[in-house]
Amino acid sequence: MQFDDFVTRVQEQTRLDTRDEAIQITRAVLETLGERLDRKVRNGVEAQLPNELKEFLLARAEHGDLYDVHEFYNRVGARADLTYGDATERTRQVISVLREAIPDGEIEDILEDLPPEYGELFA
Repeated sequence: MQFDDFVTRVQEQTRLDTRDEAIQITRAVLETLGERLDRKVRNGVEAQLPNELKEFLLARAEHGDLYDVHEFYNRVGARADLTYGDATERTRQVISVLREAIPDGEIEDILEDLPPEYGELFA
């Protein structure tokens, strides 16, 4: 899936008014996911995405930061200036588009890297 297609799908899923808002929530979710994943898993996901989205996943840590799914939503909310409820809903919508964009094997790798409570993101 190309960058423009990804952003368009996010905008459709989230029903946001502008493309810039769709890019902002996409960036917030992928940056947070990138900092949470182990480098090896993150690299596998990056390999499946267009360059513009790869940049969002970049994280400096070798191993992912360890925090629960509620903190994940808090971090997305802080990055995108959203309430916890909006961050939760929009995170799930962006992850839904990510599921369309990358192979099931990469999704399985993500789920294996994260604690079981993160399964709600990918349901």
